[in-house]
Amino acid sequence: MRIFILPSWCPTADHPLSGSFFVEQAHAIAALRPDWTVALCLFDLARSRMPWRPWQLPRFARQALCTPRMQHAHAPSGLHTFHVWKPYLPRFGPLSKWTANAQALASQAQPALEDFIQRFGKPDLIHAQAVYPGGAAAVALGREHGIPVGLTEHLGPFPPATLCLPSGQVMPLVADTYAGAALCSAVSNALADRIIDMGLAKTVSVLPNFLPDHFGSGLDTIPRTPEEFVFLSVGGPSQRKGTDVLLRALAQTDANIHLHLVGDSMERPGLQQLATDLGLSARVCWLGSVAREHMRAHYQACDAFVLPSQGETFGIAYIEALAFGKPLIATRCGGPEDIVHAGNGLLVPVGNVEALAAAMRGMVTHAARYAPPDLRSDFLTRFSATTALARMEPWYRAVQRCGQRKATP
Repeated sequence: MRIFILPSWCPTADHPLSGSFFVEQAHAIAALRPDWTVALCLFDLARSRMPWRPWQLPRFARQALCTPRMQHAHAPSGLHTFHVWKPYLPRFGPLSKWTANAQALASQAQPALEDFIQRFGKPDLIHAQAVYPGGAAAVALGREHGIPVGLTEHLGPFPPATLCLPSGQVMPLVADTYAGAALCSAVSNALADRIIDMGLAKTVSVLPNFLPDHFGSGLDTIPRTPEEFVFLSVGGPSQRKGTDVLLRALAQTDANIHLHLVGDSMERPGLQQLATDLGLSARVCWLGSVAREHMRAHYQACDAFVLPSQGETFGIAYIEALAFGKPLIATRCGGPEDIVHAGNGLLVPVGNVEALAAAMRGMVTHAARYAPPDLRSDFLTRFSATTALARMEPWYRAVQRCGQRKATP
């Protein structure tokens, strides 16, 4: 099988962690199916967008002259990666700017797809990750080359307000992309139901996010003071991630309970002030942005994971913690309901400080109920690459068959 993967966001020089799980997943698929040809298209729309301020043009022109339009690499995992870059003119209308970005991505990915076809033959499918901009670009490319597109939705909240009309309906760009996809899937049941309820697709398969099988292996821990219980939370500190609720809940727990926060955001200074006002300065460690290769130490150093988001379509950090054998506390906000159950953690209502504080105290008291080997086994059973690919392969075959039916006169 030949698969060309087009994500909607990916690691860039300015945001090296963005979409890193898409890259990990693509490597895992390629490694587990060496008889397949798997390619991933990587891009940087922000840096390839021509600036409209005149004084920024000379620097952009120098960048354009020294940046290759396309680079191909073949990784030991078997994954083929195409790094693409092509300048484009932005638009500023309420609808046209989104269309322009999707068209720009299609234009950038076009030479990568053509190179793939020249090297390996036409892909059996294009796997688009999220409707915008990757999905819209993939559908355009699929129509031009006669390749079926399988669309997996990740965006949350869905649909984002930026992709909606004043009436609340989705933009034509979104509706047309769903109509142009051969088959659709989503990373959680809640998201799949939302897509169906909006009439964007009649059926939506559920294909959860996943991690390489070896992620979190070892289950070794870092020695620490036994009197302390450390919660870890991963994600840009913000109200959307429930950091304010988490801090207020922490203030209602014992002084020996500490919190480590990974991530950065514009809201962080205000949240740090809130922690100070609550008397939590000595109990909260603000770790900022952490490189992917350094996250292992932080998962090992915690006793439990907590992320009380206002909304998650999935929540990749939950399964990362699970892979390291850590119990979870999450909110009933969509995606976590597919991950957290009585055997691996606790679910609380969104925005409920008292319920979250009670869950944190309960986790400290009953932590021994959650055996790390059992938690890791739960990860392997439900969210490892091997398990995910067993679900994904039939979906890929169905996308391929759907494309073949459409191509038959």
